[in-house]
Amino acid sequence: MPDTGLLIKSTLIGIAVAAPVGPMSLLCMQRTLRGGHVPGLAFGAGIAAADFTYAVLGAFGLTALSSLLLAGGDWLRIGGALVLLYFAVRILRAPPQNAANEKTDASPWRGFGAAYALTLANPPTILFFAGIFASLAPLSTFARATQFALGVFAGSMLWWLALTGLLAVTRARLAPPAMTWINRLAGLSLIGFALYALSGVTLRAPL
Repeated sequence: MPDTGLLIKSTLIGIAVAAPVGPMSLLCMQRTLRGGHVPGLAFGAGIAAADFTYAVLGAFGLTALSSLLLAGGDWLRIGGALVLLYFAVRILRAPPQNAANEKTDASPWRGFGAAYALTLANPPTILFFAGIFASLAPLSTFARATQFALGVFAGSMLWWLALTGLLAVTRARLAPPAMTWINRLAGLSLIGFALYALSGVTLRAPL
């Protein structure tokens, strides 16, 4: 029988991990404003799938894999920063078309895969779930572990569904100059996140 309390708690955790504004949120918002609800939601679903993956790893006691990923934190930061810089350049160079009339050839599946890989390689996501499982009571049964992981996925998806739905309605009212400024702010913010990630690597580099 489902544990309602556990489902509610895990759903709230899913929302909590998805809600903070970070590079993945910016990419999801920019993709929605540029391409519409479907590309944006596909990107959000990729983030939620990565959250689900870490929830499964923690819920079923596979913490060794999370530790292995954290051990390669510097390489993850470098790789993630380079990908963020790539997206930043693409966004900054995007033509200022009218979002209401713009068509996009972006593949939802490619967006899903990119979001999944980027989120999976994001050290803060790993640390977030490590902290969550350190404070939770052990999930002693298969059913409880499954409920927890599904609740995290549901919470994350609810957030991205609401956010992309709201932005999809808003984009129809955006004129080209507004889209130009949004692209500039998003691109510069992604560059900032990338430089911050790289600074974490260089600060720990041996002299």
